[in-house]
Amino acid sequence: MATSEVAKVYAGALLEIAHEKNAISKIEEELSFLAELLKNDYDLMRYFSAPGITKESKKQFVDKVFGSELSELMVNFLKVLIDNGRQQDIPDISVAFSELLDIVNNRQKIKLVSSVKLDSDIINRIKKSLEDRFNKNIIVEEVIDPTILGGIIVQVDDLIIDASLKNDLFKLREKLLQSKIRGEVAYED
Repeated sequence: MATSEVAKVYAGALLEIAHEKNAISKIEEELSFLAELLKNDYDLMRYFSAPGITKESKKQFVDKVFGSELSELMVNFLKVLIDNGRQQDIPDISVAFSELLDIVNNRQKIKLVSSVKLDSDIINRIKKSLEDRFNKNIIVEEVIDPTILGGIIVQVDDLIIDASLKNDLFKLREKLLQSKIRGEVAYED
């Protein structure tokens, strides 16, 4: 997922401060929680985005609702976002933060799509193969999609390795159609 430059800047600053405070995992957890909360709670997002509500009211709301639940660092970060009118960017900032952490920790997230739940041994073999290829720690997100009929699809950022039965059948269909078209052309008068 492409994140905005603004989100990357805020995520970078937050990561730097979290690193200094030795609180990276705590901040990652809290930022992820906030991003999910804002994605799922339309009223909260509307409140944070409302131009008629003052920045001070929004910051008091943050203190009241999140003051005892979130770290001081995260509460202060939220207030900075409010001061700069960027509170609606929290989901994007969370994605950018996660991407930066992946770079720092030499991690690569992949999506492994199959028609049925794969055996852990198969997943581990795929993971090991990709770790050797990319020289990174691989984090597998397994997705079940019965529409692919069989086989697997591996997605690593923009790279897609499609070894699904659905894809094989599509390619076979295209070859047959090409053969038919060429055959018809050869017999025209």
